[in-house]
Amino acid sequence: MRTRLAFAVAIVIAAMSALEIVRWNVWSFGTDTGTFAQIVLHAFHGFTDGPEGGTHFRFHWSPILAVLWPVVAITRSPFALQIVQVVLIALCAVPLAAIVRTYAGERWATRVGILALIYPPLLSVAFEEFHELAFYPLLALALVWAADRARWGWFALFSLALVLIREDVCVDLVVIGIVLGIFGIVRRRTDGAGLLAGEPIEPERLTIAGFGLAALSLTTLLVYFFIVVPRAGGWAPSHFYDYPFAHGPVQTALSAFTHPLELAHAVITFGRFTYLLEAFAPLAFLPFLTRWTWLALPGFAGVLLASSSIVWRMGFHYSLLWAPWLVLAAAWALVHMARSRGEQVARRWWTNALSITGIVLVAFNPMHPLHYLRAEPYQHTANALRALACVPHDAPLDTHDQWFAHVALAYPHSTNIDNGVARFPGYIVYATDWRNGYVDTVLIPRLDAAVRAGRYAIACRFGTVVVLRPTRR
Repeated sequence: MRTRLAFAVAIVIAAMSALEIVRWNVWSFGTDTGTFAQIVLHAFHGFTDGPEGGTHFRFHWSPILAVLWPVVAITRSPFALQIVQVVLIALCAVPLAAIVRTYAGERWATRVGILALIYPPLLSVAFEEFHELAFYPLLALALVWAADRARWGWFALFSLALVLIREDVCVDLVVIGIVLGIFGIVRRRTDGAGLLAGEPIEPERLTIAGFGLAALSLTTLLVYFFIVVPRAGGWAPSHFYDYPFAHGPVQTALSAFTHPLELAHAVITFGRFTYLLEAFAPLAFLPFLTRWTWLALPGFAGVLLASSSIVWRMGFHYSLLWAPWLVLAAAWALVHMARSRGEQVARRWWTNALSITGIVLVAFNPMHPLHYLRAEPYQHTANALRALACVPHDAPLDTHDQWFAHVALAYPHSTNIDNGVARFPGYIVYATDWRNGYVDTVLIPRLDAAVRAGRYAIACRFGTVVVLRPTRR
């Protein structure tokens, strides 16, 4: 049975990698793929990149990215990170199956592993542009396995890795660590069946480990926000939590007490409701049958309290903050059901979950394959490649998001076009027929004005692709 799960993992990795190859070749990956390639390559030189205009630590606390330096340094391709992300997401099935195997045997370990492999909120992120949160589900589930089996050395190792992923992960882990610590206290008398069964093997050490995880996470947050952020120049993502009555995540969280009606009016929306539906429905709502679903609450809170809809849009990487806890809860619900109500009942629920997942992937696929696997005529053309070849590789380069994703390493001083493009001190490569309202109404008029003013001159033109170079006066 372990061979079957390994085969299923390999199939998912192969299938998703094939889709990644197609997407790479139609040039539909956006800025983040190129941005993280630059960050990883500069991991030992400040974690800097072009689009963020300096160190990535101004946006997120992500030292774990340094472990990917050999991958990028050897391949010299941003695409390598996409394959890494596929592997990290697919491997989530392994620790989940290891947890279930102890309680319900190999058959159910394989079943829940397969469910995790095709769970849309996880699978869709494997197809998205690379983000450091891809590390989180695998390490979070591995942490639970270590706590469940009282493998405290592994627990410490996974804890250390987890707090190096991102600051919002640390916020979640503070809460989760406290929960585990309290659980160890209230479950002192036990026959050692296991953590998920409510009978931790070593409750005293679980208490120490849980509170230790919370302390480590809190310390990491304090170091990041009081030492790293001031030196990096502020924390850029705070605008994702701006409301008229609160600014930033802390004020937004406190507004639950200071402005409860305003906050409720802002966050109780149809879009957030459908987001929750997309989270629970593919698992046949099994997480509602177990208390372990509460571990997903901190992740859901961080996502659903955001004022920006991009945070709670399925298919984006923010779902990784809660998705591992929901698959864990669904897995335990199935195990408990098989024990209490019989194998057939549990298997029926598992089949229902697979069926709903299939419907979601066919009719409401958050990967949006019809969009991202289609070659747009203005994205990847021979003219674009010829135009990029006009730019010296050591020169500053500003270009469209999708083109930047491909040239981020070939042009180490490259970045993506933004509102400051008409003042960019380097080459600008753009397409006049780019199907985008911003390009038509803002970008092209600004660049045309800059050319007329003499700040730029046309260096090359191939069809609709234009290369501008700054003039020297």
